[in-house]
Amino acid sequence: MADPAPPAPARRNPLLPASRAARWGLLAVAWGLAMTALSLIQAERATPPANRPIQTPTGAYITADTCRACHPGNHASWHASHHRTMTQVAKPAHLAADIDGLEVNYDGLDYRVERTGDAYFVRTKPTAAPASAFGPPQEVVLTTGSHNLQILWLSAGEGRTLAQFPYGYLVAEKKWVPMEMTFLVPPGPKQVYDRGDWNNGCINCHTTHGRARPEGNGVFDSRVADFGIACEACHSGGKEHVERNRNPLRRFALHLTGAPDPTIANPARMDGPTSSLVCGSCHSIWAFKNPNDTTRFDRDGDRFRPGMKELDERWVFQPHGTDHPDERAALLETSPHPFGDSFWGDGQVRVTGRELNGTQASPCFKGGKFSCLSCHEMHPERTDAASLAAWRPDQMAPGMDANRACLQCHQQYADTAKLTAHTRHAPASSGSSCYNCHMPHTTYGLLRAIRSHTITSPTVRESVEVGRPNACNLCHLDKSLAWTGEKLTEWYGQAPVALSREDHELSASVQWLLKGDAGQRALIAWSMGWQPAQFASGYEWIYPHLIFTLNDPYAAVRFAADKSLQTLPGFAEHDYDYTADDAHQKAAVAKSYQRWWFEVRNKREPFRSEVLLEPDGQFRQQLLEQLLDQRSTRKMMLVE
Repeated sequence: MADPAPPAPARRNPLLPASRAARWGLLAVAWGLAMTALSLIQAERATPPANRPIQTPTGAYITADTCRACHPGNHASWHASHHRTMTQVAKPAHLAADIDGLEVNYDGLDYRVERTGDAYFVRTKPTAAPASAFGPPQEVVLTTGSHNLQILWLSAGEGRTLAQFPYGYLVAEKKWVPMEMTFLVPPGPKQVYDRGDWNNGCINCHTTHGRARPEGNGVFDSRVADFGIACEACHSGGKEHVERNRNPLRRFALHLTGAPDPTIANPARMDGPTSSLVCGSCHSIWAFKNPNDTTRFDRDGDRFRPGMKELDERWVFQPHGTDHPDERAALLETSPHPFGDSFWGDGQVRVTGRELNGTQASPCFKGGKFSCLSCHEMHPERTDAASLAAWRPDQMAPGMDANRACLQCHQQYADTAKLTAHTRHAPASSGSSCYNCHMPHTTYGLLRAIRSHTITSPTVRESVEVGRPNACNLCHLDKSLAWTGEKLTEWYGQAPVALSREDHELSASVQWLLKGDAGQRALIAWSMGWQPAQFASGYEWIYPHLIFTLNDPYAAVRFAADKSLQTLPGFAEHDYDYTADDAHQKAAVAKSYQRWWFEVRNKREPFRSEVLLEPDGQFRQQLLEQLLDQRSTRKMMLVE
């Protein structure tokens, strides 16, 4: 048998060296080049942008992403919350609406948004100028808000200083509107936020451990530990916590004993005032103690850490308080009303986002146990999508959106007979809701009325002396102050209050809507769309009042009137633009009124004079004009 043929020699790649050593050398060179290229790419990516505030954790801060590995459930609920999205980098996924190609006009300037990759740029030109006159681009770099209103911030071209895009996006309405029409401010074009205001103001509460870092001449080099309100805003810096708990034995011991972990702050384990101050470090009206503290705060960030008893270099301002006498005297020396319209005359807070001021003034707070977490929870037990969606709007603890919240302390009213004896209303009615009577909608923000967080009992005196709508007349919109006074005297023994003839004969809500200040008018216009008030008061008479209010000089009041009108039969698809000019508003009012009069008006039952209407539904014109002559014309700003 013949010997087998020898194997064919392996084919050699002519591009590779012949020797093994040379091939290894070539591979090493290629590897080095690849690593060099990768490092250059990573270095490029790691270079922070110079035209906006950046995330640079400092000190004990380590960012929310670090918390996820050990606390996936808590991280999931935080990630689903509106706190997280208070400030975000302006990427397509973070925008509430597609802005590519957006064109708006504001105060004589045309604005056009263009997209390049994942970045957006704004160009402007005078309205009458040709398209070729569009100027250089300003990048859209950050957003604020995501569930009610989203604001865009532009690079101002100097350091990390930001400027405001003049339009904001109303999420529910899917509508871009001028920024001054998203707040209750006097009519007329104006920048709600000037250049640098985000750096000097918004950063303090819409990020975690923000440092404004002013450099002079209105230029900022702002840094944050985290964009948005992240884990460490409530739990303090987590660096030590993470390092110590790398030891599994330590974690097991803490779990076994249930002992608190001293390396991290937990508001749920704190007493009421201390726990509430964690929320109140942002959700309050506060002032700096002195100029030196202001300077240090702007440079290094807040020294307050969750668990502290005071805000360190700041203090919570109550108009009629006696605390911090030296700081109070210095503040009031500069202005007798340092926070403008943010408070009612008796010191109750009037704008939303400042709930600690209201909570501190509540009798419940003085016991030391009541806190924000008595009703709210930041981390629900269930973190499936449906549960988080239900929890997200108000972040209420289970069952705390009803009387159970108050029954935690006032257990006697769990007895239906005692409840109805106290409220004088049917047990399942809105009049037996603790919230409706003791936390009425008398604060304002985000283009709507919001519940007061000062827990009080309704009185006629508050309405006469302060002008704040009382809970009774916010539900019984068709009733007079005299009617309310008689009920409160009969049921609860309240002392009668001297009232005017109008207070005896006319609905209190109608008076507030016609002669009140802009803030009162906004509250009443909103309340006219509130279902419990419509049920208690009837709604047939509300149409003409809301239609009349569509021409209010304040955009925020017009918005509330339109939204409430859309809740009424026949006006669900109401065609009205609250941002339109006066001529278009008047035309819309005339059209809406004709529609109500000829198509929707109830012709079977006469209207009552108490709501300023003739029996057929026409206004009592002479009295209407008298009330309008008494309208408060003082300029108001309720900027939450």
